[in-house]
Amino acid sequence: MWKRLFGKAESPFQFFDPPDPVNEFPQLAAFWQTTEVSGGRFFINSLFNRNFTSDAPDFGHHWVSFYRADSGEYWPINYIHARQYGPLILCGGVITDRAAVKMMSGEHRQALREAGGLYYVAIRNVVAIMADQCEAFMGYTGDAHSRKVSAAAGFRDTEHAHLVANFHPSTSPKRQAELIQAAHEIGGF
Repeated sequence: MWKRLFGKAESPFQFFDPPDPVNEFPQLAAFWQTTEVSGGRFFINSLFNRNFTSDAPDFGHHWVSFYRADSGEYWPINYIHARQYGPLILCGGVITDRAAVKMMSGEHRQALREAGGLYYVAIRNVVAIMADQCEAFMGYTGDAHSRKVSAAAGFRDTEHAHLVANFHPSTSPKRQAELIQAAHEIGGF
């Protein structure tokens, strides 16, 4: 694909040490999986509606983290919406099902905490999987905890309230400013 698009076999984008979604968190593999699903509304609409009083988006990429209970049941426990916007991937609509978290085993909750938490593990996986599809990831949040976790996962604050960014290390300051401005012009996402 890269050869067809850019005339060379490898991706033109370079990320600093992108996490391996399979190997970065091996202690979670038995009970946790973040995966892209088609028809995100099917899996997450009720939770999305409770948090945002609207239906989940019916476009873009739907990343759902599933918890596998000891009983073998799977629960959607975390959601991130991502959409391509030119050279950007816009991440928003982040939700965690707190009631489902309370039903997790104490051992599993502890393992997730030690790995950085639900959102941290999910966003690291999304960034790793989608890294070669953009020049930067942008997030939009007013939640202090979400900003703190985003920073731990490689996002940084911008001069615009609520807008955080994660750039390829080789992105020039000028290009970073252009990408930030493009995301800012969108407004909330």
